[in-house]
Amino acid sequence: MQAAAKPGGDTAPSFHSLLTDVGSGKKYRMRFAFLYAVLGAVAVGVAAAFVTLFVQPNTGQSTSWSTWKPKGGNVAAKTRQIADHVASTYRLNAAGDPLVAVLSSAPQITSGTDKIPIEAIAIRKRPQSNDDMEIIQPVDKTRMYTLCGLGANCSIMEGDPSAERGRLVRREALEVALYTFKFVPEVDSVIAFMPPPPGEATTSILFLKESDLKEQLGQPLSKTLTLAQPPLPSEAGALERSIDTLTLKNVFSYELQGLPTGGAAMILDPTS
Repeated sequence: MQAAAKPGGDTAPSFHSLLTDVGSGKKYRMRFAFLYAVLGAVAVGVAAAFVTLFVQPNTGQSTSWSTWKPKGGNVAAKTRQIADHVASTYRLNAAGDPLVAVLSSAPQITSGTDKIPIEAIAIRKRPQSNDDMEIIQPVDKTRMYTLCGLGANCSIMEGDPSAERGRLVRREALEVALYTFKFVPEVDSVIAFMPPPPGEATTSILFLKESDLKEQLGQPLSKTLTLAQPPLPSEAGALERSIDTLTLKNVFSYELQGLPTGGAAMILDPTS
């Protein structure tokens, strides 16, 4: 499990000093280029599980946790499979268009044609307060997902924004994170960029940690996400009540500050 350093630890002093002098840091503005791949249908094969007295407990838990899992590969390959699989089950309309595309990457931002790595994440406990921040550095056990609609700046092009649709998108990000924590042990935290409202360039982030989802990872996925099929946005009022409990406290606004190393630090501010 990745250790979260506090200001004053081995890696915190230079970063904490940077945050106290916000004006001296170079701000990067996140630019989402239009990136959309046609998502093909994913055939889910259900394999019969043969359990013997000598099967290790962890193997049994992983097999029964869900009916689907990534086929294998490195972190990039497995998280790409997870992103494609989950995205294929969420629909925008009755015609079957995807709600959003889900893109997986290492933590990074795009500035022009340059990809700038995110080298630290600072999580504020109170908005705009640098007191007692949680600092994650390095971020090698963090994976980033971008939930990108077909509108400008990755907004959802069709339909009107609503609390129900926002909950549906957060459910999708939660499902991606749960699959990641269950089947990609190299990852213990997930940054999920939410699609912004139409006409806006700024967006929010859902930041989830494996340690906060131990109960959900220890029981079948169907007990957390009880609906066999995600509803359409127009039907999202029927979503599980647990979605808000598991996600709303982890929604953040963010800012990016340049670091002397050439990378960037992401500072998360709670929105509630």
